[in-house]
Amino acid sequence: MNAASVSKAALRDAMLQKRRAMPFDIRAAADEAIAKRVLQSREYASASRVFAYVSMPHEVHTRFLLSEILADGKQLALPVCDTNRHTMQFYLLRSMDELKSGAYRIPVPPVAPERCVQPDAATLMLLPMLAFDAEGYRLGAGGGYYDRYLSLYHPITMGLCYADCFVSALPRNAYDRRMLCCATEQRMEVF
Repeated sequence: MNAASVSKAALRDAMLQKRRAMPFDIRAAADEAIAKRVLQSREYASASRVFAYVSMPHEVHTRFLLSEILADGKQLALPVCDTNRHTMQFYLLRSMDELKSGAYRIPVPPVAPERCVQPDAATLMLLPMLAFDAEGYRLGAGGGYYDRYLSLYHPITMGLCYADCFVSALPRNAYDRRMLCCATEQRMEVF
């Protein structure tokens, strides 16, 4: 699908419909395959800290992945959104039991100054998305939080997406940031 001439809003709607139409068993198998691909990647192996996200219903399921990151002894940080400034910061999560509801009803870790961390060059950041293209650009939910964050910091970026949400070219602007790679249920796409 060449989506460069389609609006981002229309493409988001199409991708959400595609995900809703996925049978539960197919989607669960894809989620598991994506998690395994991340955990077996060299990017994950070399990272001491992982910035991730707690999945919403329309995103690749991440709870298993988050538990595995903690079990592997890596530092895990999750985003907390400031909806007034449209920014986010990442806070360390030490246990899945610490999660509580935050902005947009997204589960977040405890917010305390000593838990706020910034990525370094060896930090792996897992990115949520609705679609991705051949050049490594992603279509997010539309808030711009990740693009603003990635304009300030430069971790190793790995998207998580279903293979059938690939489009040849996404509409983009100067604020959009490229990913290093994207884990799908079929393969690791490197850009």
